[in-house]
Amino acid sequence: MTLVDGTLEDFARDLEIALAQRHVVAAYQPQIDVLDGSMVGVEALARWTHPDRGAISPEVFVDIAQKAGLLPLLTARIIADVTADYIAGSAIDIAVNVSATQLEDPSLYDMFEGAFATGRCDPATLIVEVTESESIAHPERVAGPLEALAAAGVTISVDDFGTGHSSFARVEALHATELKLDKSLVQADGRVHEVAQIITEAHQRGLRVVGEGVERRDQLDRLAAAGCDRAQGYWIAKPQPAKDLISWYRNRA
Repeated sequence: MTLVDGTLEDFARDLEIALAQRHVVAAYQPQIDVLDGSMVGVEALARWTHPDRGAISPEVFVDIAQKAGLLPLLTARIIADVTADYIAGSAIDIAVNVSATQLEDPSLYDMFEGAFATGRCDPATLIVEVTESESIAHPERVAGPLEALAAAGVTISVDDFGTGHSSFARVEALHATELKLDKSLVQADGRVHEVAQIITEAHQRGLRVVGEGVERRDQLDRLAAAGCDRAQGYWIAKPQPAKDLISWYRNRA
């Protein structure tokens, strides 16, 4: 991570203020059904526009949040936006990212339970994405919160599959019923057979598969040929505010 004209402490202080003042907001990237192109879900992604530095890359400020102990506040901010933006009765799934570090935080389930208690956020349409590229230091501490979320009806999804510590055994240990193919797999012209094998095995294990990072039509076509269930990426749509998402959805329908 490179911080230009500022220190980690400066950015952490600014991020904490931005979170308190709701300057960090959720943007939503659509997911489509690979077969018919209909929108079936969205991924909620944090976005921060600094008053002096402009848009800050999520890779930078999420790393800052983790180092400064602000991840719980960041996650709570996104959950609050998701709860406020959710349309009651909608059949569209909403995915929220959770890091390996947060999985060991006993307050994680309480955050989601609070959202469910509002009556606006339906657990059956919520997806919690676990970043599998990170190492989980204490798997025994993770099992409880994820099992509780799954029991509430939440879908557990393993993100970045195909990198880091990925394995089907770990997917099942995390109570996941969905995996997301890392963009490095989706975009690689020379890994088509490997992607098809992963999708086939995932389906044999009863897992839904999402291909992320789709940036060209041929990449989507390859996923379709391999039997992938869902897809997202800039070729389909970029992350956008909730109000723009509604327009995008209506124009596509």
